[in-house]
Amino acid sequence: MFLLALFLASPAAPAEDLAARLRHLESAAAAWAPVPSPDATRVAFLTTLFGTRQAASLPMDGGFPTQLTDEPGGVLSVRFVPSDSKRLLVTVVRGGRRRILAVDEEGSPPAALDPAPGDQLMGGFSRDGKKFFYAIVDGDKVSLRISALDTGKWVEVAPPPPAAGAQPPPAFPLPLAEALRGLVALGPPAPDARTVLAVVKRGEASDEQALVLVDVASARGDYLTSAEKPARVRQPRFTPDGRTIYLLTDAGRSTLGVDAIALPGKARKTVYAPAQDLDAFAVSEDGHRLAVAANSNGEDIFSLLELPSLRAQPLAAPPSGALAEGDAPLTWDRSSERLFFGWKLADDTTDVWELRLGYGTALRLTRSPRPGLPRDSIPRPVITRAGENAGWLWRPPEVAKPRVAVLVAAEPVRPVFDKRIAALNFAGFAVLAVDGPGAQKAALAFLRETADLDSHEPILLDPDGLPVEEPAKWSGIVGPKKPAGLQLDPDQPDLSALVKYARRGASAL
Repeated sequence: MFLLALFLASPAAPAEDLAARLRHLESAAAAWAPVPSPDATRVAFLTTLFGTRQAASLPMDGGFPTQLTDEPGGVLSVRFVPSDSKRLLVTVVRGGRRRILAVDEEGSPPAALDPAPGDQLMGGFSRDGKKFFYAIVDGDKVSLRISALDTGKWVEVAPPPPAAGAQPPPAFPLPLAEALRGLVALGPPAPDARTVLAVVKRGEASDEQALVLVDVASARGDYLTSAEKPARVRQPRFTPDGRTIYLLTDAGRSTLGVDAIALPGKARKTVYAPAQDLDAFAVSEDGHRLAVAANSNGEDIFSLLELPSLRAQPLAAPPSGALAEGDAPLTWDRSSERLFFGWKLADDTTDVWELRLGYGTALRLTRSPRPGLPRDSIPRPVITRAGENAGWLWRPPEVAKPRVAVLVAAEPVRPVFDKRIAALNFAGFAVLAVDGPGAQKAALAFLRETADLDSHEPILLDPDGLPVEEPAKWSGIVGPKKPAGLQLDPDQPDLSALVKYARRGASAL
């Protein structure tokens, strides 16, 4: 027992200090995915302030957050109802399925939008806010539905009966079931609610997608981007007049940029496509401003452009960091004066921020707690290269030659605060994140060639469950499911279990 205790002792800090640091990490919260209310008085967002991922809101000018949900499975998205600034729709996880619920600022019990089984996907609202489009995916079957929010009744989008004698419109050649096959995301609808957008998966790769336009009256659809040459499609949206669709895509180029598709002819043109990927964009409600976030070495750089000239406009900049995930990572308010986003920092919590036109500084609307963790205690990463692969290295300052955990993920790793990385740093481990093809092999080669890192018994952090190329090369594998040696919840990781596993290695369990 004495030898085991000695083996488990932290090389970077006494055991009691490490336990306290891990407890502080567990209590650190985050806030992201903000959406402003239609009357511009409140902003709703997702947060872990109350434990699991829940929806909350707070006054636009500041105040304490109001918890809107209490879902054991967590909340995935939140949106205000345009016609009622005190009513919201949320997507929650119940029984392993995504379900849409209606909640309000008064604390009323949540109400299910539709009892039908399957995964429910939010689509969007009509301009008047009285109709809400959503889809239900149950196995291979996709049902497109419209809910009348004032009555609670819904209808399924279906073709007119044969007795009506309606002829399929030539502009929409595909039956609805074929058009929505492989549905990934729904919406938004056009301002007149006659059509709705959908992103569908095409091909084997998860990022091979196409954009579909669905005609509600005929229940038929058509591809707006090539079905034969699928590409990444992100964040489609209509202009206020409904005649143009903006989207993020890399069709015909190597990076994501903003394209515009004119209706009804489907003529596509590039609006803004710099040399680096764009992570998000937002067109103001008046259609005159385009805000973009460009990926630069893992961090996001904002630009504000005037439409259609693309002349640069002044815009404040937040501290160095990266956008947090969300249905709409960048969101304008209705007045087109404020831009909302979730922001990740290297040495602080993820929080909701605001950029206001005419103001010289960015405003942090939430300040998630991180008690017992001063900013200078959280190691910041340095950029590095593992052969041809880009990467980041977090290392504990107290250890001259630390052991290493290698982090690989489906998406490029950002240089931002991560509880798992901080926990391993506190325990005396360096964390090397490597992106791109062959990342695992490149990381192992990098460790062999680096004198100030201990290349023996590296740990593999595989949060997305990517194939492990050479399992024997790793002393332990941390992933979301078997055959990983340690299964770690991505939303609420057990940091103590992670540290113990990394120190002991897979063979000791």
